[in-house]
Amino acid sequence: MADAGSNEDVKHVMISYNWECQEQMIKVKNKLKQAGYKVWMDIDSLEGSLLEGMGKAVEGSAVVLVCFSKAYQASTNCRTEAEYAYNLKVPIIPLKVESDFKATGWLGALLASKLYYRMDTDDQMEQNFPALLRALGTKGRVQSSTSSNGTKSQEVTAKETSSNVTEKAPANGQKFHTSNQKGYNWCFNRLPRTFKIRFKMKAKHDLHIGLSPENRDITDMYEICVGGEKNKITFLRRQLKAARIVSKETPNILDPSKFVNFTLEWDGRTVRLSKEGFGAVIEYTDPSPMNAAYLGFTTGWGSEGDWEFFDLKPR
Repeated sequence: MADAGSNEDVKHVMISYNWECQEQMIKVKNKLKQAGYKVWMDIDSLEGSLLEGMGKAVEGSAVVLVCFSKAYQASTNCRTEAEYAYNLKVPIIPLKVESDFKATGWLGALLASKLYYRMDTDDQMEQNFPALLRALGTKGRVQSSTSSNGTKSQEVTAKETSSNVTEKAPANGQKFHTSNQKGYNWCFNRLPRTFKIRFKMKAKHDLHIGLSPENRDITDMYEICVGGEKNKITFLRRQLKAARIVSKETPNILDPSKFVNFTLEWDGRTVRLSKEGFGAVIEYTDPSPMNAAYLGFTTGWGSEGDWEFFDLKPR
């Protein structure tokens, strides 16, 4: 059953969840519909037999929101939905709905390389919903979002603003968690031509920052590894898996028990990473600089990380 006012030709955003968190997911559904998305949720859209209905829901999805928890991992029906979406290569965005739960087994494997958004409380929902909208982009969207007074929302996607080099993104106070994964997360809008951004990181080791001409992993991009080799060294390279251009011993630069403040700067030729109370950690002036238009971030080598980005300014 299509949502009122939706375009029948547009695929929907499917909410895959266990009924223990139904009340919270109804709030997510309503916020998504207010933002102009076509949303599928079983309470108002399931038709036919259970398996047939779930199958059609996944097949009609532009993206599936996997709302993971202990109950979700233990549910046969939830597993069926998630694995069918995975097999059909439907994009999956994880929403964490149980604060102290860590996915393992089949669910851990499914979500290991994906950035999740916490929705376990109303405060977390309000804080992370703008980032979720950026991750969704135009997938499942049928109309521009409107505020209560009918004006167009200021929330826009990276695709819509990719030509605007003065767009201020990331937004202040944006928080993320990254698990041990292979690729970078490119969920921000285009950066100013030159910029300075402050952020906080918390992890045991191996936090990676990417600066790329495109909002995706490419071979020729700047990569900074903070706390590599088990939190012993920080380095920069121009190409993924290439030799290190700049390397510095930085024992215990990261702390798994608390956030550490950093500043990243780019002036069109020089990239500089500084740590609060430490000064410059890495600095490199490129004789043939690329356009550092997008910021990516990830963790690897068995490490998980928490990030908070704020105070982005053009230089």
